[in-house]
Amino acid sequence: MNILCRLVVSITLLVLLTPALTAVAEEKENSKTGTHGTFVDEKLKVGTQERLYRLMVPKLLDLKKPASLVFAFHGMGIDSSKVMPLYTKLDNLSAEKKFILVYPEAVGRSWGIDPKKVTADLAFFDALVAEISAKYEVDANRIYVLGMSNGGYFAHLVGKERSTKVAAVCSHSGPLGLQTILGINAERKFPVMIVHGDKDRLFDVKIARENRDKYEREKHEVKYVEVPGLNHFWATDVKINDQIWDFFEKHPLKK
Repeated sequence: MNILCRLVVSITLLVLLTPALTAVAEEKENSKTGTHGTFVDEKLKVGTQERLYRLMVPKLLDLKKPASLVFAFHGMGIDSSKVMPLYTKLDNLSAEKKFILVYPEAVGRSWGIDPKKVTADLAFFDALVAEISAKYEVDANRIYVLGMSNGGYFAHLVGKERSTKVAAVCSHSGPLGLQTILGINAERKFPVMIVHGDKDRLFDVKIARENRDKYEREKHEVKYVEVPGLNHFWATDVKINDQIWDFFEKHPLKK
């Protein structure tokens, strides 16, 4: 009789405790390990390559709530860990608006162009989304890409190739690449913001206007910002960071 009672008690306790134990196990499994801070020269193995990136997680970001994730692609030859943050001031925007900001670095500090490099760089983008999402609560509907010059070209390309993952794109002083010579032909008509100076000596402003027209012909929503007197520099004087964030915030992947 005592054995039977003990067996009944054990089974009862098991039934009662199983949901709680399962919840604890699930919470532990789903817990994120990311912390606040600015992490320079982070490393991520993608295939056989070790890739570098800089991550900014603002101190006031609530790590328990889903946050926007913004990619900032540097221009050709530019250091993503020091130089791009210095001239764009995007770290300040991240801190103010409370989003996660990542500056990936291209191999040889040049994005895409060669087909094999394009494939590798897109794989790096995918791997970074997965890596950061594993450590932080990332809002999958608010993943954005922006870039300057060669990085602007790559932002266009990521938008085209990952249109169902990227909510919106901003290209600052960067042209569409040869991959769009026959059209953008993205799976999804993603919104795009194009920023260009009318005195740009590296990429003539006519290129930006042609890019705008190409997107509009394919029924993408386009915000076009042409900055009078601006050469191939970040459009700080027109508070472009605020304009970029306003555009991004209005365009989640799914409303």
